Amino acid sequence: MTTTATNMQKTDRKSIYPSLINAMTSRRSDEALNDFQRDFNNRVMGLFADGRSTNLEQFKTDTDNFLRALKTEFIRGENGSKRYVTLKRLMKILTESPQSINELLPHSTITVFVKITNFNLTIDITLIEELVKTVIHAEETYIKLLPYSENSTEISSYSLQDFVAAHYVPQMVEEPERADYYSAYAVGIIFFLLDARRRENIYLKDLLSSTLLMHLESCINAENNCLEMPEIDVFTVGQFRATLYEFRCLDTDRNGVLSPAEMTFFRDGYFNAMFLQRIFDISMIYDRCLDFKAFVDLMAAIKFRHTRASAKYHFEALDFKNDGILDEDEIRTAAQVVPEYAPNEDSVHIDIVTAELKDMLRLKKTGLTLEEFIDNRMSSTFTGFLSNYSDFMKYERREQ
Repeated sequence: MTTTATNMQKTDRKSIYPSLINAMTSRRSDEALNDFQRDFNNRVMGLFADGRSTNLEQFKTDTDNFLRALKTEFIRGENGSKRYVTLKRLMKILTESPQSINELLPHSTITVFVKITNFNLTIDITLIEELVKTVIHAEETYIKLLPYSENSTEISSYSLQDFVAAHYVPQMVEEPERADYYSAYAVGIIFFLLDARRRENIYLKDLLSSTLLMHLESCINAENNCLEMPEIDVFTVGQFRATLYEFRCLDTDRNGVLSPAEMTFFRDGYFNAMFLQRIFDISMIYDRCLDFKAFVDLMAAIKFRHTRASAKYHFEALDFKNDGILDEDEIRTAAQVVPEYAPNEDSVHIDIVTAELKDMLRLKKTGLTLEEFIDNRMSSTFTGFLSNYSDFMKYERREQ
């Protein structure tokens, strides 16, 4: 490498957050996004309150009337395409709205929307529309999930697979070749991103507040109608087919699992052999082989490297001593294999690579704990550099 790792472009760790339109994403500050997530999650928690009684159809009517009132008096943005409601106008409408609408827009949420909009103490009406859509989706999905839930608060991976097979696969114009595998694939992605890789159950509140099922619906709708793919496009039939095809190509024995020998074909020219060897150590596997679920975990860890779940996955793989600490010796051990998947890089020297990777993480003498690694803004860059050749080359070219 030609310059220090500290000069690399830093990337923020992204989480799966309540779904608002992509156009608004760039206007969010981390603080505003965190506040919005907190407010939205509180709303979802309200679904599980004891004795709660909600008339969903009445709520839809209330929101329709509320949104209609917003659009009767608004101001346009500089380019004329965006509509904004002033705080004074919004407060007047809220005083005339039912309690359900006031619960939807508490003062904290209004404050966050003003921060996101950042236009003369107004709120982009699209933000409120998307909030309404997301909350209604959570309410409707909760009702659909209940028959599949074991205890009204949790759902198992197998029950969620049944739910996906019953409610989402039939919506697809192009049904997957193996609907059972698609359901397992979609649920595997969901469990991974919800940080539940080794758990059999997840909380319904976590599933609903993640809005991953909304992203699943968006992918199906986009494919059915030839629309632009959403930001999280992993649930498409195309992405599933590519993953299943990769799995089947590697499965030369045609026994439905991947052995270490078969994974060498996945490794050659692309992935750090020692990293892939560790995948077998950290995965829930049968007879030292990776099943399709474990393979999906690996694919999710690679695709969503900026998430907390992926950071945990990579930390576990690189923690060769299994002591919960990532230290210099382990970094050096992983770096030993870098020349094997980057053989044409004359600049790859183990001591230099180790020193710069330590600098990248600002590694302490005592090493890094899991939580410190997750919180480190450079951890996704670090894991990408060590795990595969394509990311290694991206970072090399960026520095040049």
